[in-house]
Amino acid sequence: MRGKERRHNQQIGIREDIFALISSEEADEVTEMMSKIYLGLIYAPQEWWESNETMRVRGGRVEEVATTAWAELVNYLRVTPEEARTALQWMQEKEIITYLEHKGGREIEITLAGLYFPE
Repeated sequence: MRGKERRHNQQIGIREDIFALISSEEADEVTEMMSKIYLGLIYAPQEWWESNETMRVRGGRVEEVATTAWAELVNYLRVTPEEARTALQWMQEKEIITYLEHKGGREIEITLAGLYFPE
């Protein structure tokens, strides 16, 4: 898929208004981990990306135990579930991301607004 090739082989640009929001005092008041969480989303594992803007996180299995998509995402971001949820809710309210759960929480779809890929 072309989106996956571009995501990991080219620079990623962030629209200025989104960068300003993510690095704002307001974002820091929500959680001091906001920038870490946002950058974690941008540089998520290649297999999660469906296009240049949209990723899909699926539950998996760890030592024969099923894990949820939420557990996979929080584990990858290396933040508490509360920090992740608070940050993602705020980013959705600010229209930085669109966050959707599918299949009873077994899949999470996140679309990031304002990314571009300079040639």
